[in-house]
Amino acid sequence: MGQTGNTQDETLQRFETALGELEGHLTAVFAEDSGENPAVLKEQVKSLTDERDRLSAELEAERARARRLKAANEEVSGRLDDVMGTLKEMTPAMPG
Repeated sequence: MGQTGNTQDETLQRFETALGELEGHLTAVFAEDSGENPAVLKEQVKSLTDERDRLSAELEAERARARRLKAANEEVSGRLDDVMGTLKEMTPAMPG
């Protein structure tokens, strides 16, 4: 599960970075003394918004994958517990 956690952390970090950049550009757009070209700023905002949306979808996919892995792990653990119980029942008691 460590690998999934790292991937989620990396995706979340990229999402937060893109969001921070978007907020910075939006601040520049609405600043009264902004000397930047509005068309360039709009393109940057669009690009960053697209990146945010892509990262958000990627993060959700990773979360769904983590949920599936957790469910599979729980099922395997349950099956192993059942097998261990059956083996204990089948094994004669050792005098001790």
